[in-house]
Amino acid sequence: MNYKENKQVLLTLFITMIMMATTIFTYGQTTINPDTVCANAVGEQYFVTNTPTSTYNWTITGGGGALQTGQGTNSITVDWGGVSGLYPNAVEVIESNAAGCPGAPVLLDVFVLNLSGNNVGPFCVGDPTTALVGNPAGGTWSGTGVVANAFQPSTAGVGNYVLTYTMAGCNTTINVTVNNGPVTGPIQHF
Repeated sequence: MNYKENKQVLLTLFITMIMMATTIFTYGQTTINPDTVCANAVGEQYFVTNTPTSTYNWTITGGGGALQTGQGTNSITVDWGGVSGLYPNAVEVIESNAAGCPGAPVLLDVFVLNLSGNNVGPFCVGDPTTALVGNPAGGTWSGTGVVANAFQPSTAGVGNYVLTYTMAGCNTTINVTVNNGPVTGPIQHF
C-alpha cells in the first residue's frame, strides 16, 4: 500500500471514529408533544439535530402559523396566530440526505394558548374580596392586592393596578382601579 492509499484509509478511519463518537455523545432531543405557544407569539424556534450534508423541508399548518426563517436548514422560526386550540401535526420536517433520499416525516402538535381574565372593579377601598377568573382555568394571578387568586381592594389601597394571569409561560393582564371614598368633616351644629 502506497502513501496515498494509506493516507486515504487513515482519513476514512478517522472520519468513521469521529462520527461514532458524535453518535455516542450526542444527546437526544426532547420535546413535549404537544408544544405550547402563546397566542400571537413571534420568533418561536424549532430545530432537529443537524446533519451537515442534509437538507430539511419544513411545513407549518394550522394555528395561524407562518414559517419566517430557516427553510432548508435544521432550524426555523415561526410566528403563530391568535386563535386558541390544539393543532395536530402543525410542525412537520422531512430531512433529505446528500443523495436526495427523504427520511420519515417528524411531526409536532402545537397548542396555541390564548389567555383571558375577567374584568373586575372599579372598587372602593372597603369593598369585599373578589375572585379573579382566568381562562383557561389553572393559571396563577399576581399583582398588588392579589391573594390566593382573588383581589383584595383593602390590601391594594387606592390606585390603578395591573394584574397578571400566567399559565404555561403565557400571560395576560387586566387593569383594576380602587377609588378613595369621600372624606366627610365632623358634624357641626349652628
